[in-house]
Amino acid sequence: MHDQRVACGWRADEVPEWVESAKRGGRMFYWAVLAEDLPDRDALLKRYIAAHPQETKCLQDTATEIRLVRRQPTGRDFTPVGHVALDIHDDEEDAKLGLPQNTVWVHQLYISSTLRGGGYGVATMAKVEAVAAQEPMKGEWMALDTLVKEVQEEVQKQVGDTIPVASKEDWYARQGYQTYKQGPGYIYQTPDGHNIQLRVSYMKKRLDGGISC
Repeated sequence: MHDQRVACGWRADEVPEWVESAKRGGRMFYWAVLAEDLPDRDALLKRYIAAHPQETKCLQDTATEIRLVRRQPTGRDFTPVGHVALDIHDDEEDAKLGLPQNTVWVHQLYISSTLRGGGYGVATMAKVEAVAAQEPMKGEWMALDTLVKEVQEEVQKQVGDTIPVASKEDWYARQGYQTYKQGPGYIYQTPDGHNIQLRVSYMKKRLDGGISC
């Protein structure tokens, strides 16, 4: 996980905190894995491992719980090409952000840059939305925050430079998410030590395909 966050270039230092949250039944991470029947799967994995040689060794499904609900691990070996997290926030926190009950949050979506453009991010989002609608989360809405579309312009004005992260607001909009609110978000520290307050867009989507309100 840490290696993938380093490759992502964003929030690798928070991985230990996320691990502890998962142990408490909080934020739960899911690995993104190429489907067994995917055409050219072996070639894609070979390309991925060439770009990330530290991930040559396969992982194994040993998880016995999802949000403190017992499951039977499959014991299967797999090579993750990305990850994504799901979480349920406090109802009061969601209400302050204008979100209804039964909202499931998407966090930390990452697909290796070696595979981008192949529709794997879209497929991953579709899968986690299906997972979020099932037990134990039983979500009716999805929510996320992402850097505002104007992030690079705003950073340029503040420090005269760009940052190695980009907004995915338009991409999420194409997946059916609607921006309904903006506000202060993450603190980013530039290589020369400047702290920049980045704005985020809050986005939501009804899982049943209904009209957002």
